[in-house]
Amino acid sequence: MSKHRIKLDDRELMEVSGVLEVINFSEEQVSLDTELGPLLILGEDLNIQQLNLDNGELVVDGYISGLDYSQDSNNGGVFSNLFK
Repeated sequence: MSKHRIKLDDRELMEVSGVLEVINFSEEQVSLDTELGPLLILGEDLNIQQLNLDNGELVVDGYISGLDYSQDSNNGGVFSNLFK
């Protein structure tokens, strides 16, 4: 598995390494489990362009407006609000 890394180009193309699992995705958000914990990608017209869990790599395009790392999904984090 590769180290966790994020590369963002012009808020329109994002490459993420260290991805363990895609939990959920829509045009407005992509929920991931990474080597450093849960990650929520927020935006508009988001599309998973490439996903390779064997290598832990993800490429997302669209307009990316925010990233949110959640320390613990059971303690009121972003993911606890999503899955109520």
